Amino acid sequence: MDSSLAILIGGTAVCAGAVAYLVLLRDLGPRRAAGAAGAVTIGITASFLLMLYLATLALPAVVGFVAVFAAGVAYPVFLRDLGPRRAGVAAAGAAAVVAASFLLVIYLAVIAFIAAIGVYLLLRVRVRIAPALVLMATTLGGLLAASALVFWVSLTYVM
Repeated sequence: MDSSLAILIGGTAVCAGAVAYLVLLRDLGPRRAAGAAGAVTIGITASFLLMLYLATLALPAVVGFVAVFAAGVAYPVFLRDLGPRRAGVAAAGAAAVVAASFLLVIYLAVIAFIAAIGVYLLLRVRVRIAPALVLMATTLGGLLAASALVFWVSLTYVM
């Protein structure tokens, strides 16, 4: 693992922990929200380390893990707002998009997904559900497009 990937993983984990703290602060209080944010940070870091390990074994293993990770994160996030049936459909769609994108932009697809989930969690308490979902999808699409552009530039001009 190179240093830039380590910085991206650490930054993603810290941002996910900060989002968890902000979302849970009102319901749990500062101490319990900080504990939950720490758990989210550790969970995100461990997930990325597992992805890196699986990548040394086989590509289908890591793509399968990415799909399970995306569905496992999206379903509980959407469950309260959409109900079980629609949350399952949304989680399956998120898993398909993130796993397919992972084949093109590798770990940046997972980082974009985590950022988009963070946008949704922060916005759903301030706006209605439909605009929050639209902004989440727009964020995910924009970050995936930016990731593809970064990969294209790096493969074209750096390599």
